[in-house]
Amino acid sequence: MKKILAFIVMAAFCLTGTAKTADEVIKEIEKAIGAQVIRFNQEMIAMQMGEKKTGIKDVDEMLKLIDNGSVLIIDNTDKAKTDIFNSKTEELDDTFYESIATVFDNDDRVKVLGHMEGETIKEIVVAVTDGEDCVMVHLTGSIPKDKIGQLINDKTISF
Repeated sequence: MKKILAFIVMAAFCLTGTAKTADEVIKEIEKAIGAQVIRFNQEMIAMQMGEKKTGIKDVDEMLKLIDNGSVLIIDNTDKAKTDIFNSKTEELDDTFYESIATVFDNDDRVKVLGHMEGETIKEIVVAVTDGEDCVMVHLTGSIPKDKIGQLINDKTISF
C-alpha cells in the first residue's frame, strides 16, 4: 500500500512539474529562441484603438473586455524552432486550460485553449504554426461565453 501511495505522489509531482501557464511557456520560448514578444494591457489597447474601431461591433465590444495579453512571434522559422515552439505549447497545463479547437492541415496547425470560470472565459491561448512562422496569442480578461458564441455564429459562413 505504501508503494502505491508513493507512486501516486511521485506521478502527481511529475505531472505538476511539467504543466505550465501560458506566461511561463511564452517566457521559455522567448528565452530559448529569442522570439519577439509584445505585451499589452487595457490602457494600451484603448490608446492604440483611439477613435478608430475595427468596424465590427462585437469585436470592438470584446476588446473592452480584455485586461491584458501578449503576442509571441517567430518569423521565418526553421524546423528546429518550430519543434521547440510546438513542444513548449504542449506543456500548457491541460487541467487549467480547456481545449476549444485544434486544426491541422499539412504543416499548418492551430490550437485554441481557454480557461473558464463558470460562464466567463478568463484566458484564451491561440498557438499557430504554418511552416514559416509561429505565433502565440495569450489574452486575459472576462469574456462571457455567449459573446464568443455570438461572434462565431455571426461570422461563420454556412455552406
